Amino acid sequence: MDMHKQEVRALTGLRGMAAVLVMLYHFNTGQLLEGSLGNLMGNCYLMVDLFLVLSGFVLTLNYGHLFEHSLKMPQILSFLYRRLSRIYPLYAVMTLTASILVANSLMDRWPGPPVPVSALINLTMLQTLVNVPTLDTPGWSVSAEWMASLCFPFIVLALLRRSWPANLLAMLGALLMLPLIAHSPALIDEPKRSGLLDIWHYGTPYPVIRCLADFVMGVIAYRALEFGWTRRVLGNPWFAGLICLGTVVLMTFKHADILIVACFPLLILALQAGNNLPARIIGGQPFYGLGVISYSIYLVHNQLNYFMHDLARALTQAGLGTNSATAVSIAVFASVGILIARLTYRLIEQPAMRYLRKTRLSREVSVTG
Repeated sequence: MDMHKQEVRALTGLRGMAAVLVMLYHFNTGQLLEGSLGNLMGNCYLMVDLFLVLSGFVLTLNYGHLFEHSLKMPQILSFLYRRLSRIYPLYAVMTLTASILVANSLMDRWPGPPVPVSALINLTMLQTLVNVPTLDTPGWSVSAEWMASLCFPFIVLALLRRSWPANLLAMLGALLMLPLIAHSPALIDEPKRSGLLDIWHYGTPYPVIRCLADFVMGVIAYRALEFGWTRRVLGNPWFAGLICLGTVVLMTFKHADILIVACFPLLILALQAGNNLPARIIGGQPFYGLGVISYSIYLVHNQLNYFMHDLARALTQAGLGTNSATAVSIAVFASVGILIARLTYRLIEQPAMRYLRKTRLSREVSVTG
């Protein structure tokens, strides 16, 4: 999600929209809705896949040229350092606050090592490899994405110079990998699994595989931009509108996970053109503003979830109807979450990234690229 070199406003706005939908999903907004709208909200765990496909695309946009011909250790280290400077400071802070909440029974505690040990392992971002629970639940995808970042230079080298038939086979293989791992016997008893691709639990390697498959789709989607005809077709206002509408319609059906994820590369390519109505809407306010702080929204909101439910219970006991109490609580804590995200972005993300990227190692990307 690092856009320090080239930023496509519509894709930043798309990330903001996705972050808010994940927050509303975790706040159980779907329980207030019925029918198609309920299904749509229930499918919003797939916004994580959108994040990951988008990360593969944007990282290739900004760094792909460094690795498409060869791999050099200074460039690999510089790339990884810049990724760490982007994702680690806030992740570390939210891991520590989550460990305090879990230790005091204010958040769910999954089976695993004692909280201090889990916290230390979480701080390495390697918990997805060693079957240790993520204390701040959304952090599982940060850990998985860090694994994908470690593989990114090798993925780029393997794909960007290959023939298009090879790339299409890789795209198809990545897409088919998702239902294959989703039907693994190891996932049958996965707790709190909401749907086919809701693969996040620390007990298996499949969250990392899910992330890698999404990353590959994003890298190959970027390569499609090398053809003029793909730019013209995918950027066509009618196509952009149809792919946006089609994605939303698919989200209203249960068990359409694979089709929905298959739409994400096309959605990203349509919006990156920037010359169509959906791109202008999603690239404008308020979506763009939410996109800027989307990483903070994503990591902050889950720790508010438990307090949101406490408020809903208190309002119900005070005489408000259950649904009304839940709706009020969601509105309050969604607003609080966005407010806190703005603060963490300004006080943690921005200053930490600026400080870390002043180093020589960080600058090496620009020098060698």
